[in-house]
Amino acid sequence: MARLRDLLARYRALLVRLGHLLEAFTVMILMVGGGMGAGYALCQWQFRDLMAQQRDDHQAEIGRLQGVYSKTLEVLTPNVAAAAGAAAKAAEASEEAAKSVKRAVRPATAPASTAPRPLTEAERQDVNRDIEAANRKVREARK
Repeated sequence: MARLRDLLARYRALLVRLGHLLEAFTVMILMVGGGMGAGYALCQWQFRDLMAQQRDDHQAEIGRLQGVYSKTLEVLTPNVAAAAGAAAKAAEASEEAAKSVKRAVRPATAPASTAPRPLTEAERQDVNRDIEAANRKVREARK
């Protein structure tokens, strides 16, 4: 025991200095760790607020885009309806033109030969009149 006491007495200054060094090191670790912990907690708190704000912003943007889409559909609906009507008129006009061409090509009586007979002037005028009427309807449908 005396030997241990002598050893401690001899190295007392060194042991005190090591104790102070260990104390300083421990205080530094606690300060850095406490700062990191406080910083982490603050970042988490700010992150939650930021995410809530971002979610609200996304919801607002989605609502705005849905409103714009609805307004666009309201504006385009009459145009689409008009285009559908024009397409229907053009289909009717082409159907009438096809019927008039069939009438003009089909002879009144079936000829004995298979060779087509030339159209008379009256038939040619009827066909031209029907074609012009169909063309007029197509032009009106385009407008």
